[in-house]
Amino acid sequence: VDFHEWCCSGNARPERVVALSSTGVAQAKLGRPCEDTITLSVQWRTLATNALGHALYTSSWVAPKADVHSQQRWFYMGQSGEVTVDQAHRGYTVCTDSGGYGSVNPLFWKPTPSDGKFVGQACYGYVSFEA
Repeated sequence: VDFHEWCCSGNARPERVVALSSTGVAQAKLGRPCEDTITLSVQWRTLATNALGHALYTSSWVAPKADVHSQQRWFYMGQSGEVTVDQAHRGYTVCTDSGGYGSVNPLFWKPTPSDGKFVGQACYGYVSFEA
């Protein structure tokens, strides 16, 4: 929510928030009240046009075993395009009415040389192996 608020700063504002939670798993393990999953439904108002939009934000501390420690996804759908980010798998896609679909993965890897020389040393895919 904080990131969305920052992105919309001066252009839109949250107008209504509804929060839901799920409980049971953490409470059984910790022996005290605790939410497992929290979801916020937020209605946003665009300041320039007075139009309404909405967003759902979910955070969960319980999940089955999977191919990654935690699923880290973000999805935005607007009137002229959408963005999908799958941080756990380093995937990033953009689709717009004007530009179509693109699978972009910024700074992950640059296997093609520039001026005949390898230039991928500062990319995430290379730096992560150094660590």
